[in-house]
Amino acid sequence: MDETKNAPLTDQSEVGEARQVAAEAMIWTRVFYGREVMERILDTIQVKQALHHRFVLRYTARAAMAGIIICLMYVFSYQVKTDLGHDFNTAFTKYLTALSFSAALVLIYFTNSELLTSNFMYFTVGRYYGKVRLRNELGIWAICLLGNLVGILFIAVLVWSCGMLSDGFIANLMDTVQAKTTGSGRWLIFTKAIFANFFINISVIVAMQVKESLAKIVVLMIGVTVFAYMGFEHVVANSALFVLALFEQPAAVSLPDVTKNFVFSLLGNYVGGGLIIGLFYAYLNDHRGESQV
Repeated sequence: MDETKNAPLTDQSEVGEARQVAAEAMIWTRVFYGREVMERILDTIQVKQALHHRFVLRYTARAAMAGIIICLMYVFSYQVKTDLGHDFNTAFTKYLTALSFSAALVLIYFTNSELLTSNFMYFTVGRYYGKVRLRNELGIWAICLLGNLVGILFIAVLVWSCGMLSDGFIANLMDTVQAKTTGSGRWLIFTKAIFANFFINISVIVAMQVKESLAKIVVLMIGVTVFAYMGFEHVVANSALFVLALFEQPAAVSLPDVTKNFVFSLLGNYVGGGLIIGLFYAYLNDHRGESQV
């Protein structure tokens, strides 16, 4: 008799505990509203690592495709700038040029190509959660950068060999090269590089939280348009600029200044994407100690 009477009480107790657990889960989902994004990033990291370890050539090819896309979109956007001419409204020319280039990140995102500056964010999150070893992280970044540069070089050779760039195009190209090399100091390059990868990776973070493809496209284009319009420093995009310039007018390109831009853009991009976005949101959505709160 006593067991029969206690059974409903036991069931009610279990139901109450289940409700409490569900309520707590809902609370933590609201507090750590980006935890699903972090879990998706960690899943993506596992795929990237497996691809890198087992199929390194294919991983490099995916990175090369990102370089190809960036170089081709650079050529496209500067052709738009050249065709608009010097008499066109300067601000609107800059905006249309930036908007033209912004499709690059959309193409990279939806083709699952490997871009170094996005991987700064991904693998910094992985390091924070202990899913990636430092040696593996640096190795993947190195292969990704190599692939990006190979893709850029491939397109630059094709563009140069067929002589498709006009004198006006080359003049615009060289003006940008001078502004980013001899016309910029180390701190300016570094700071602009932070801002560039901040906008790239915050766009990726937001794009991962929306389901509709059109919304993803808009978000990704916004981030790139901002950094391109402002002339921020992106190490891979700048590499496309410098490689094209080296083929078209090698004597006008200062290799020490190009190296300066490359190094400080690389470092700034890591800070902007890896630390300010990756590490920040990894910490913000770290729910591993929630049971102790």
